[in-house]
Amino acid sequence: MQTGVEEPWLTVGEVAKHAGLSVRTLHHWDQRGLLVASGRSASDYRLYSPADLRRLLQIQHLKSLGLSLDEVAAALSAKDFDAREVLEDHITEVEERIVAEQRLLRTLRALRGPAEAGWREVLSAVAQAQSLRHPQPHVRFRAALDVTSGVPLENLVEQLVSDPEPGVREVLTWAVARHGEAARDALVPLLTHPDPVVRAQAAHALSKVGDISVVPIVAQLLEDDSPVVAAKAAQVLGRFGGPAAQRALVAALGQGPDDVDAAVVAALEHAGDGVVDLLVPLLHGVSPRVRAGAAEALGLIGAPSAAAPLAPLLRDPDSCVRFEAIVALGQLPGDAATAAIEGARSSSDDRLRHIAARLIRDGRTTPRR
Repeated sequence: MQTGVEEPWLTVGEVAKHAGLSVRTLHHWDQRGLLVASGRSASDYRLYSPADLRRLLQIQHLKSLGLSLDEVAAALSAKDFDAREVLEDHITEVEERIVAEQRLLRTLRALRGPAEAGWREVLSAVAQAQSLRHPQPHVRFRAALDVTSGVPLENLVEQLVSDPEPGVREVLTWAVARHGEAARDALVPLLTHPDPVVRAQAAHALSKVGDISVVPIVAQLLEDDSPVVAAKAAQVLGRFGGPAAQRALVAALGQGPDDVDAAVVAALEHAGDGVVDLLVPLLHGVSPRVRAGAAEALGLIGAPSAAAPLAPLLRDPDSCVRFEAIVALGQLPGDAATAAIEGARSSSDDRLRHIAARLIRDGRTTPRR
């Protein structure tokens, strides 16, 4: 019974009305011990004191943060309750829900096209999109092989950058590339993604799209902090070819880590006509790494005209440059290359003499007089 109080106690119905809750909810909270009415009327009805109402306000505030009833009870009763940890957990959950809702929104927008054809097409596209997110890799792989134009590009790109299986990603790459200009516009922003794996995958996918307008953007990745991304950018530029890609690759030669430099050299082999003229001046560069890299690239390209500018490098002060020069000459056809190799047989560099002798023995013939 309420006695000696200045403020009136409220019945469960009155509390429910003022708090915007149902009587059933208040009964449930009472049974759980979360909000137990402090008093009873003569007819044994629950009566809530001002202190009970203050606790009710606390419960509602905590619930508004997304806490469960168990967490609310712990927060109100435990002295060692870690509010920060609980809030961080709920922040994560809310962020995940937002991401999921944003994904759903993108999917719904992308389904506007199939919706024009009818619900059958919409359901088919939804089913394929769900298969692309299946936990089993072989299901995702099969779904990627079976995708049609009805699957939203957004779904394909999202799965492309998140799928952990390389085989699935490769099939998705081709599925994305089929969208042409739209795929380019969706992939370019990913070149600045914080995850280097995503940046590399986006560059790879752009090489399949084949739009050379992205060459300047991909070229910027040659200076990426991640060697994997920089090496992938070099590979992509080699596939694109053309003057812009060639200039970017030549400028990057000898500037990065060894594995990136190796990727640049390999890309120059496939960068197309005109790259020889860009490489020859580098044979006189200040940096031994640049001279060696240019020599290696010229050897891989195999242009006979490179023999004459390569020959002086057999007397380069740097042993690595001399080595790359003799190996490059060994890959070039023609009398000029053979003559240079013959001359190296009398070099003071033991390794150079041995390589020259081996090249002559394995098929190089004395040049015609």
